[in-house]
Amino acid sequence: MSKSEKKWRRIYIALYIFVYGIYVPYNLLMWLGGEEGFPIAMFPIAIGLPFMKKNHINSIREKEQNV
Repeated sequence: MSKSEKKWRRIYIALYIFVYGIYVPYNLLMWLGGEEGFPIAMFPIAIGLPFMKKNHINSIREKEQNV
């Protein structure tokens, strides 16, 4: 694992903690409390983050193999 890949893995861990630990629960509580409407934007973010990480890490690995 290269330095670049390690750096991006740490960044993605921080994103996971923020999105799944703070953003999603906050939006669900606000929606269930009736203070806001249905959190439509939450679903693409919560579902897309793992796919984004996988594709990005794979592209980093491909770049390093070609160099």
